[in-house]
Amino acid sequence: MKPLVFILLASLAGTAAAAPVLQPKVLATHPHDPTAFTQGLAWAEGWLFESTGLYGESSLRRYRPGGKNGLIKRLPKQLFGEGLAVVEGRLVQLTWRAGLALVYDRHTLRYLDRFRYRGEGWGLAWDGHRLYHSDGSDRILVRDPDTFRTMSLIQVRDGDKPVKRLNELEWVAGELWANVFETSRIVRIDPESGQVKGWIDLAPLRPEETRGDALAVANGIAYDPQGRRLFVTGKRWPVLYELALPEDLEDQHANQSAN
Repeated sequence: MKPLVFILLASLAGTAAAAPVLQPKVLATHPHDPTAFTQGLAWAEGWLFESTGLYGESSLRRYRPGGKNGLIKRLPKQLFGEGLAVVEGRLVQLTWRAGLALVYDRHTLRYLDRFRYRGEGWGLAWDGHRLYHSDGSDRILVRDPDTFRTMSLIQVRDGDKPVKRLNELEWVAGELWANVFETSRIVRIDPESGQVKGWIDLAPLRPEETRGDALAVANGIAYDPQGRRLFVTGKRWPVLYELALPEDLEDQHANQSAN
């Protein structure tokens, strides 16, 4: 595949204040399990961690990009795996409608504990201090990582338009990124205001063999802060993409390094 460049496109959100849309720059591709119904993706110290969904098929996985010799832990059949975050030496995995957040040892995937919460679990991210939890609406719940207590709410808006169906979340260089369910787009969110800073369109990356599968949408974002790169994939996608950061984030990093 030829690399794609970040190209500024006209926003399709329908208001003058809507945020710009970018297309991604692909650095590399890696094989991905085409049976994995990806619900969450995270990165830590050279390892990818993945949460997969569907009743009777949900799992938690730890592997190297493109690697085959990883760990996998199956969830009980009555649980539907959802968003995933690395919280220091732990993994926290949401479930869809069970009201349970499962806690594991990051290195062994050994079950450690659980939190209870109300409502649905969709996406989860950690900024080093707080957890961010999406529930399929236009809001993101900010939670205490030690108690899972709700601390505040973020309402996400593109201009004056609510952005609904927020799904998988990732903390990327001071921004919250989210897949938007049943679309090919990632939304970049200012966590202080909830305003959308931009969009990334993954439509050109969708594998041809998944186009007949309505559920095989883009889902899964992991950020490697040391390598300054992103990993994205989708539900039942046979490929994991390694992407460059958008130019504005790279410029921001360069300016901070110079200072």
